[in-house]
This record gives sequence, structure tokens and C-alpha cells, in this order.
Amino acid sequence: MAVCNLDLYSYELAMNTQVTLLLPERRGVPHRSREGAPYPVLYLLHGHGQDHTSWLRLTRLESYLQNTDVIVVMPNGSRGCYVDGAATHRYGTYLTEELPRALGNWFHFSPRREETFIAGMSMGGYGALRAALACPERYAAAAGLSTAVRLDRVDLGPGSAERGLAIPELSEVGRNFRQVFGPEEDYESTPFSLKRLARERSRADGPKPRLLQLCGDDDPLLPVNRELADFFRTECPGLDHTFQVSPGMHNFDYWDREIGTALRFFGLLD
Repeated sequence: MAVCNLDLYSYELAMNTQVTLLLPERRGVPHRSREGAPYPVLYLLHGHGQDHTSWLRLTRLESYLQNTDVIVVMPNGSRGCYVDGAATHRYGTYLTEELPRALGNWFHFSPRREETFIAGMSMGGYGALRAALACPERYAAAAGLSTAVRLDRVDLGPGSAERGLAIPELSEVGRNFRQVFGPEEDYESTPFSLKRLARERSRADGPKPRLLQLCGDDDPLLPVNRELADFFRTECPGLDHTFQVSPGMHNFDYWDREIGTALRFFGLLD
């Protein structure tokens, strides 16, 4: 596939930011006109402390998609959690509105909801599920791998680092989460809450994205993912939700394997 690295100015973020794209390019096959047919799009989000290059550098994503016609968009979300923070940048509006608009002006993207998907790991898993629940008119389906269900309350218990979940124990990290999400006691009543959004989406009319939740059996975030999956099952009967647990920890060995599960769930791989 062709790789495109962009440095662009975001009005919503009020700064330059980066995005990496994978563009369809079947090796050994001549370039031919698609006669106006646009490409399906997958937005693929990185985790906390990573960047827009992580999926490309640390997985076989390009190899998996080499014979497909999907465009993959990997934005730099920094540590903004892919939301419009309470006292930080507007990463939610950037991801769901500004970035698709800008890239749609430059690339041959499909504008159809049925051909637009979003996925991510850890912080990106949260961002993907939240974006799809908040903007169901934009995404046909979403997948969260090892989802950090509540980033302001990640349990870094004994052995977490050895199982892949390592966040520096710096006061600045916790302060950043407070600036993003606001007071902890208010969280579940805000649009940051996956539970609140899922309950609202389940009860509402209109489009509902299919949701896939994946987690490793040795991931420190498995308990909160099980709890969220149980909530979807019992409290959100109007949502099409799938939860799968397979061997793995909170690392790229697991995400490299399970991104294929997500791609097949989206119908982007056979």
C-alpha cells in the first residue's frame, strides 16, 4: 500500500498536527480508474503515549490490507483521549468532523456511513467506541481493542506493567486526565461516559453502529471490559454488540493479531 504522512493545521486544535494514511495499492496490478467509485475508510486510533505511526510501525497492518481497497486514517491524538476536553483541546470535534472534512477534500473517500469504520486500542479503543456512539450517523461499526473504559480511573495494580499496561507515575499524567474529563464524581453524567452514550443510543431512533469489544485474557483492563460488556448486554438491548476474549496481554502482540478480527468484523477482510 502507499503511505502518506501529512502535517496539517487544525482549526479545532489551534495547532499543526499529524496523520498517517495507508492508500490502496495492489502490488503487481496496474493502476486503473475506479470510474468515480470512492474508497471505504477506516479510522484507526492509537493508545495513550503513542502516536499516528504506532499501528504502522508495530503491527502488520499494511500486509493484512495489501489486497484491499480501504483507506486507513491514523491521526495523532496525543493524550487528548479523542474528546473535546473539559479544559483541553477539541480532539473529539477534530476526529469526527474536521479531519474527515479536510481529508475528504484531498482524497477519494466514500461519504457513505456504510463504508466508514473506526477502531482503536486502549485509549484509542475508548475513542473509537465513544465516537461511534456519539456520532452514529458517521460510522457503520466500531471496534475497541483492550479498551480503556475510563481513562481517568485506570487501575495500575501490581503486575500491570509486566502485562503491558505501563503509564508513567507522574503527577502530570493524572492532571492531564482531570483537565480532559473534569471532576471524577461528575464523569457518568457527562458525554465522556460510554455507559451514558450507549444507553442513550440504545433507546434512540436512527442509525446504530455495530460494536465490537475485544480484550486479552491476561490484560489488566479485562475486568472493566467485562463490566462494560455486561452493561451493554443488560442495559442496552437496542445495540448490536459483540464481546470476545482471547489469549493475550495489553500489548502489540495481541493488537497485531486482533486487528484482523476487527477488519473481518467490518467486512474489510475475508
